[in-house]
Amino acid sequence: MFTQKSPVTVILLSIVTCGIYGIIWYWNAINELYKAGGKSVGNMEPLIQFLLFFVYVGGILFAINANDNLNAVRVQKGQAEVDNKTLYIILALVFPIALVYLVQDEMNKLA
Repeated sequence: MFTQKSPVTVILLSIVTCGIYGIIWYWNAINELYKAGGKSVGNMEPLIQFLLFFVYVGGILFAINANDNLNAVRVQKGQAEVDNKTLYIILALVFPIALVYLVQDEMNKLA
């Protein structure tokens, strides 16, 4: 379902590669979350969401979609939903590296 990656490694590789690995991670995360949960704000395809990443609103959409898709996977596995949408949106606006860490950590827990 989800590819397990160390969140610390993702952040370090993003820093070392001046953000290139972060963009690749973002693309892979969008696709994995969409395939696993099947939810998308406004029925946006992953490609459109990825392109919006380069505009400021893309991080907010990613935060919303990540929360919705992670909760959809939790429901599929019989776990309780966790509403992290507000936290994810705030992190997307203020400290996106922490958002990457949290989303990858949740993906690892659900893998």
